Amino acid sequence: MNKRWTTLAIFMFGFIFLTGCTTRLTDFTAISTKNVKLPTKHKGSRVAGEDCVVVFIIPFGQPNMKEAIDRAIQKAGPDYDALVDGVLYFTQYPFQICYKVEGTPINTKESVSMKESDRQNLMLHSKRGGVIPDSFN
Repeated sequence: MNKRWTTLAIFMFGFIFLTGCTTRLTDFTAISTKNVKLPTKHKGSRVAGEDCVVVFIIPFGQPNMKEAIDRAIQKAGPDYDALVDGVLYFTQYPFQICYKVEGTPINTKESVSMKESDRQNLMLHSKRGGVIPDSFN
């Protein structure tokens, strides 16, 4: 009898550690955890957006990070299409789960045109350890 429980415990332990779950959180065009100075003239005032679901014993859905980002950009107005200097929060309340995004909206369509060499320097930004090229200062 003792051997049966040991075998069952080993099986359950192995089953728990061999299972998992993957959830797609969001997709992005550009992402960085470093401060990047973008050549843009059109910056808006800071905005926030959130996406929440109700929880009553079990969650009724799953909050969507992309939806929170889209709502923040939409709050900024039709002239804006991206956020910079952003912060993403995940909050869990007794009856609610939320993603909240705060950031400064920018209009990348109206950005200052860059020379090809400057564009390449900007793309190499992360390889240089976060050093901004002199042409952007």
